[in-house]
Amino acid sequence: LDNLMLRFSSAIRFAFNRRKPDAYDPMNKGDLEKLLQSKYKLNSRYAKDAVMKADNIISSQKELVKEYHNNYKSKVKQVKQELKRAKCKQKIHALKTKLDKYQRKLEEYKKHLDEGTIPKVIFGGKENYKARCEGKISNQEWKELRNNKFCSRGDKTKKGNLNTRIVLDKEDNIFLRINTSVKKTNSRYEYIKLPLYLPQKENLEGEINGRDYKSMVLEAVNKEKPYYVEVIRKDNQYYAHITIEEKTPEIKSANPEQVGIIGIDTNPDGFALTCLDQEGNYKWHKCITNPELTSAKGNRRTNLCGELAKEVVEFIKNKGYSVAIEDLEFKRNRYGNKKFERISHQFVYRKLLTFLERGCKREGIEVIKVNPAFTSIIGKYKYQHQFGISVHNSAALVIGRRALGFNERIPKQLIQVMSSYLNRVKLTNFISSSQWSKWGKIDYLIKTLIKTIKKEGGENPAYSKDYAYSRYRKRLLEIA
Repeated sequence: LDNLMLRFSSAIRFAFNRRKPDAYDPMNKGDLEKLLQSKYKLNSRYAKDAVMKADNIISSQKELVKEYHNNYKSKVKQVKQELKRAKCKQKIHALKTKLDKYQRKLEEYKKHLDEGTIPKVIFGGKENYKARCEGKISNQEWKELRNNKFCSRGDKTKKGNLNTRIVLDKEDNIFLRINTSVKKTNSRYEYIKLPLYLPQKENLEGEINGRDYKSMVLEAVNKEKPYYVEVIRKDNQYYAHITIEEKTPEIKSANPEQVGIIGIDTNPDGFALTCLDQEGNYKWHKCITNPELTSAKGNRRTNLCGELAKEVVEFIKNKGYSVAIEDLEFKRNRYGNKKFERISHQFVYRKLLTFLERGCKREGIEVIKVNPAFTSIIGKYKYQHQFGISVHNSAALVIGRRALGFNERIPKQLIQVMSSYLNRVKLTNFISSSQWSKWGKIDYLIKTLIKTIKKEGGENPAYSKDYAYSRYRKRLLEIA
C-alpha cells in the first residue's frame, strides 16, 4: 500500500510539472497518461486519476491567484487611506512597512496574471518543508508526508469503483479491496484486502445518532453506484475518505409572502434565529449557540459546527417556514479588521453556513440568500430596543425582512440626530445618498458621538472599543 502511495504521489508531481502553464516539457493529456503507466507502473485508471488530480491543483491555483490579487489590491488601497489619516510617527512607519509588503505581494500576483503562470506549489506542505530545511524533521519523515495518499474515481459502468472496491464477506464484514497496480506472473494485477471500519454513533438503546452513513455506503455498494475513494496515511494509520452521491427531497417553497420566514444570523458562537410573519413583523426569536466554538480547534470545531447546524435544522423542519441567510463572501481583503480576522481564522463561518445549507437541503427546506450589507447596523439602531432582543437576533430580523422584499427606512429620531450634528452641506449629501449609504453614515456619526461622550466621562476611547448604543441611546436621541 505504501508503495502504491509512493508511485501515485510521484505520478501527480510528474503530471503537475508537465501540465502547469510554464512547464519546461509540456505534454498533452493522452500522451502523459501513457507515459505515467510505463514510468510508474500504474494501470490506465490510476494514471488518469493522477493527471486529473494534477489538473485540479493547477485550476485551483489559477483561481487563487485571481482572488489573492483582488484581496491585496483592496488591502493596498485601505492602507493608503489609513496612511493619510495617521499622525503618530510609529503608526506611519508601521503602515509604510505593511504597505511595502502588500505592494510586493500585489506585484507578484499581477505578474502571474499577466504571464498566465501560477505560484510555486510545495507537495507535502510549506510548513513541513520549512521544518525539513531547519532540520526539525528527518528526510524520511518529509518523504512520508509527500507520498501519503492515492485516490480512485468511481464508474457506473464498472459497478462502483474498479481499483478500490468495497466488498463484504459471508459474515458481512466490510473490506476495501485495493488494486496495487503490480502484475503477477499470469499478467493479472495483485490485490490486497484490508478491513474497513465505517463509523457511526449509537446511543445506549442502540439507536443511531445522526445520519446512518454506514447504511448509505453499503446501499451504494449493493446497488453498484459509483463512489470516490481517497486513502490517506496519517500518524501510521490509514483513513479512507469515501464520497457517494446522495439524493435529496424536492425543495418546495413555503411561500414566505403568505406564511412568513425565519431569518438566521451567523455568529462566532452559533446561530441567532428570528421568525417573521408575512408582513415582516416580529413573532419570536431563539439563539442556538455553543461558547466552546470560539476556542475549539481542528476536528472538534468542525464537529461542533455540524451539531449546531443539525440542531437548527431539527428545530425548524416541522414549522413550515423557509429560511433566509446571508450570502457571505469569504475574502481576506480587509486591512486591520481584527473582528473579521478572528472570525475568518479561529472560527469557520463557511463551515457553519455550509452545514446549515446542506441540512436544509436534505430536509427539503427552502434557503433564500440575501445581501448581508448593514444587517447588524440596521438591526442594532432600529429593532434591538423596539423588541428587546440581542443585536444578533435583530440582525436576523433584518435578514428575514430583506428576503421578503422590505426596505429599511431610517427612523425619524435618527434623522434628527443627523440634522443636529451635521452642517447644511453634509446634511444635503446625507439626504441625497443611497439608503445603505445613509445607514453607514449614521453608524459612523453615532460611534464618533459615543467616543466624545466617553471622553467627557473620563474614559479613554483608545482602550475601550465598546460602542454600546443601548447604553447611550437616550442621551443620543435626546429623550433622557
